[in-house]
Amino acid sequence: RVFFFPAAGGEPLAYLVRLVANFCATLFFGIIYVETREKVQGQINPRTFFLMFCVSIPMQFILVSNYIYHYQWLSLKKEVKDGMYHPVPAAVASWVVQAPMMFVLALSSLLPMYVIGDLAWSSFGIVLVLYALTFWSFEGLAQMLSTFSNVIIGLFGFLNLYFAAFLFCGVFVDPEDVVWPIRTFCYFMPLGWTLQSYMYALMHDMPDHEGTVACTPGDALPTGGVCTDQGFYCYSSEDPTGAVCYGKDGDTILESLSVQFTIFEAKGHYARNIALIVAFGALTRIGYVAAIYVLTKMYGGQAPGAPGDDVAVAMGDDDDDSFNSSRSSETNPGMPHSKSGADIKLSVAEIEAFDAAVDAKDGTGVEFAFKNICYSIAGKKKDEPDAAVLRDVSGSVHEGEILAIVGPSGAGKTILLDTLTFNKGPGAPSGEISLNGKKMTRSDFAKDAIYVPREDNLWPTMSPRQHVEFAFKMYRSDLVTKAARDKEVDELLSVTGLTSCADTKAGGFLFKGLSGGQRRRLSLAVALVKQPSLIVLDEPTSGLDSAAAAAILTLLARVARSRRAAVICTIHQPSALVFAGFHKVLVLSGGRVAYCGPRKEMAAHFESVGAALSHDANPAEAVLDLVSKDTTSEAQVTAVLDGWETSERRQQVASEASGKHAAYQSLPPRTVTAGGASSVAHVFARQARLALVDPLQYVGRVFVIPQLVAFFGLVYLASRENDQKQAPFRLFYLWWVLALPACMSITTLIGTNRDAFSVVYELRAGMYKIFSYVMSGGLVQIPALFVLSLVINLAAFAVGNWPWDNFMTFVVQFAITLWVYDSMAQLMAVSFKSPVIGMLAFLGYWSSSIVFCGLVFKATDVVWPFRLFYYVLPLKWTFNASGYDVYMPSKVYKGASICDAGADVTLSSGAVVACPAGGFYCDGAATSFGCWGATGEQVLNTLSLSYESLGTDDDRGFDIGILMLMGFVLKLAYVAMLWRAVAASDEPRKIKQ
Repeated sequence: RVFFFPAAGGEPLAYLVRLVANFCATLFFGIIYVETREKVQGQINPRTFFLMFCVSIPMQFILVSNYIYHYQWLSLKKEVKDGMYHPVPAAVASWVVQAPMMFVLALSSLLPMYVIGDLAWSSFGIVLVLYALTFWSFEGLAQMLSTFSNVIIGLFGFLNLYFAAFLFCGVFVDPEDVVWPIRTFCYFMPLGWTLQSYMYALMHDMPDHEGTVACTPGDALPTGGVCTDQGFYCYSSEDPTGAVCYGKDGDTILESLSVQFTIFEAKGHYARNIALIVAFGALTRIGYVAAIYVLTKMYGGQAPGAPGDDVAVAMGDDDDDSFNSSRSSETNPGMPHSKSGADIKLSVAEIEAFDAAVDAKDGTGVEFAFKNICYSIAGKKKDEPDAAVLRDVSGSVHEGEILAIVGPSGAGKTILLDTLTFNKGPGAPSGEISLNGKKMTRSDFAKDAIYVPREDNLWPTMSPRQHVEFAFKMYRSDLVTKAARDKEVDELLSVTGLTSCADTKAGGFLFKGLSGGQRRRLSLAVALVKQPSLIVLDEPTSGLDSAAAAAILTLLARVARSRRAAVICTIHQPSALVFAGFHKVLVLSGGRVAYCGPRKEMAAHFESVGAALSHDANPAEAVLDLVSKDTTSEAQVTAVLDGWETSERRQQVASEASGKHAAYQSLPPRTVTAGGASSVAHVFARQARLALVDPLQYVGRVFVIPQLVAFFGLVYLASRENDQKQAPFRLFYLWWVLALPACMSITTLIGTNRDAFSVVYELRAGMYKIFSYVMSGGLVQIPALFVLSLVINLAAFAVGNWPWDNFMTFVVQFAITLWVYDSMAQLMAVSFKSPVIGMLAFLGYWSSSIVFCGLVFKATDVVWPFRLFYYVLPLKWTFNASGYDVYMPSKVYKGASICDAGADVTLSSGAVVACPAGGFYCDGAATSFGCWGATGEQVLNTLSLSYESLGTDDDRGFDIGILMLMGFVLKLAYVAMLWRAVAASDEPRKIKQ
């Protein structure tokens, strides 16, 4: 049996999306590097990066496989533990699917590269094999890491190992310069072995390159200097120094490149390197199978032992009931559990207090009504009629009452609730919604009502007390003293049964916190602080046991009476105890009303239309069976619905839904929300507290990133030396210091995406204005990123032996760069509901930034409009400014000597030659490539011949200005997208018939 073939065809993220992404990525790089088709010396270095990116960047997309495999793993783990099959055949079956798909993915990547890059097709076969096997090895790594219990850990584990493979591939660091045991990565990760054979295959058969002139080693050159052991030199008006000189044929070029990229050789080593790549892939798959065995407890499981003599086991029914009762009381203090309906009923004192308030004749009251609500979704085709989701739904609810909306799946409950709460949906609503006889709008709902969605919009690192305290600060500014506010907070926590967990963090996907019932009660408690006239809840008892569900209904009943509020909620298969707590019921089926009215009169209505409810069943279950086409014939359901259309009760409901008799009532006095400056202060205090405790914001990065930078410093430890060999490696270390922290802004994306639901909910509920949130977020973000930049660069400057002269300017420009990437992460977080899509979009932005930073190609070689990326992405401007900070302080670089251009220079061999145009020379150099300069300015000037964004002019002020402009544009876009999510609403209107 093959277990994972559905993943290849049925799950587009598994292979189809990656196939398109791979093709587009190499096509994109091919267009960017189109000038590398020219066989000239100036294009050899860019071509090297082009070929390297074409094999390494598609490996990054395997991150998606890690996500897919994780959710497949959750199902596999359960099925293996249930004994459905053995894990080894399942693993082998997935590998059978993987093998041919790796060749398909490789083919999609290589075709654009060969066609646009004008590469030798004679190498295509061996390159395809190398490419596919490297895909296969990284696919195994993703599958192995998918077995982590938290998908985020697996994703970050894969990203870290991918970066390690990228770093230690032999292009960015010389393995001989890396200290042990870190050097192990250079030989263990497969990408380096792939590149060695891959580059040889592509370069070996390449046509000859122009720009070289033959010479005799040791002879003086007409351009100055002496002919090296290579036996050729280069000269052009663009490069009078001849520093960019690699050779004529492919093998010679590889030998020259090996001076900087030591992994390259004029040999393929195909058999050895393929064996090493396959070994890595096999090792990851062994790890995957081992993880299956361990995590499914096939080995090492333990059966429960017999109880000892000191263990007492209660056997009697009375004892059992007593135990259950006491346990329930302990679990839900203040929310007693009973097997009768007594818990749902209010005390006599509570009822009398409510009746007294209603009878006070003070001209206040609450009546929420909706009449003739329809909802249609436009047909997909031009002539296709609209689909009617809701048809003429009417109802009303008064203060002190709970209206339950029930119905089978697909009845239209969620669409009705979205319409009543003015949430944006897929179609067009129509009808009338009123509060006390006046038409209700989205702004009226935000002022006088509250919506409690099915998903609890809580802040993971905040406790119930902190949630409620913040709500009181925002909704109850009339409580001017802390003592008065604390008294109200304690009372609300007690009423909602949250006193025992008042200081427990809410929790989330990173750590556990409150239980489901506690989270639901906390969401309701926060809503109650607003003192709304209308409370709308989406399945408040979903996922709760009967005791917790009954406790929620008890609370709602008391709130409806004591706070003089009207309550509407959808409910899914309520128990008899819960159903008994509703005052009114609206039964839907297929978008039509089957009944609307008092719960006590429901049975009589259905009996009057010839569909009596079973007396032996829970009335809620009985009515759901009656109106569900899955359990009752369509004809019978239609008869029940038609019976409502002709009933007198329908006419009465339509009359009540007009709300005319409540038109002269005003709403009871409610809350006083915080003003502008006060609102900003309160939100700022909360965001600052979250920044200190939430690992996804800044604390985690302050702890992790300096360690990563220090680790990379150890990798590039040899670059501390100011000599010719290390001059470009210092540049690569700088590149990683700039690029890696920027990529880690992906944690901001994850955190913002997680928090966006809570923020949008609070904004729509009128807790504060969007200006308050954005302003307070900025006041926290900017100093936090400055501290992060300071900590990161203390590590970078100390380990990398960078000059401290320009430390503070480096810190400032790097903090602004982090602000740009954090702003982009926030924008992606609110633009896409799925964090995975947001992550892929952000990684695309980040990957483009490191490509278009000026290190790997010249902007002038890129065709328009792609050249625009070079100017609109941030890392190019940061790279220019930071390169100036690192290289410009006057330091002597060993291995080169200063001379006056054109003047005679006596070499150690005794030969007298003219000083080259660059004003420096390297005595005894075996090749012209690799002589960078004697001073920081000369080194930077020579590097700028290959790395265009570098330069000796001090443009740091201009660069910082450009970065700040980018940050402001992204921040404005983020605010616009956030406002769009908050403002998205549908008010009922007329639709086409």
